[in-house]
Amino acid sequence: MTFDLPASVADSWRALGTRTGETSVVLASITAETTVYEPIEGADELAAVGASEIPARSLFAVDVTVSPSLSSLGMAPESVFEKAAPKAKSQFVDTLESEGLTVEGTRETLEFEASNGETGSWYVFDVAYPVDPEVTDGTERIDAEAHAAVWPTETTFGMAGGVLPLEDGVDTGAADSETTPEDGLDVDPERDRETIAELIRTIDFEAEDAEGEE
Repeated sequence: MTFDLPASVADSWRALGTRTGETSVVLASITAETTVYEPIEGADELAAVGASEIPARSLFAVDVTVSPSLSSLGMAPESVFEKAAPKAKSQFVDTLESEGLTVEGTRETLEFEASNGETGSWYVFDVAYPVDPEVTDGTERIDAEAHAAVWPTETTFGMAGGVLPLEDGVDTGAADSETTPEDGLDVDPERDRETIAELIRTIDFEAEDAEGEE
């Protein structure tokens, strides 16, 4: 499932692919279909430097399906959120690590208010991102950061976030090809954090669910 991104990022990002994972909570199984988005500008540069299918600068939105539905079990999403959020967090970490990233730890866990008014959990991870040593300064990984936020919706859970580089690592001596310019990964953590935060705070999963039911 490809989500309609909020207007503030829709014109500059595009869907790249999906990843699917499954976990369980209480009496139900949770299937998380993660759609990864890449920036339209600089996509070739990211692909040339990175050694993962997930770009060093990326966004993601997760279609969370609970089976059997929580309503059929007589439960509301918020009533099992404390159990579901850590499960969703672990699934996200598994997804990153299956694509070659190393999650070194959870730096912060924050509460936030989602667009539907529900209180969610926002996780910030320290990450080592794999890069191509042929176009970097010889290192195989650079410092990066990942964000994952999860919150209750009317029938299930919303989840979104992203990944951003904290350093470049590009060897300017090797960056002489058309796909590896000197600006490399275009590192700007504050800009990327703002983009991820904008996605998390404005994406409307309940609107997507309503459209799907029509």
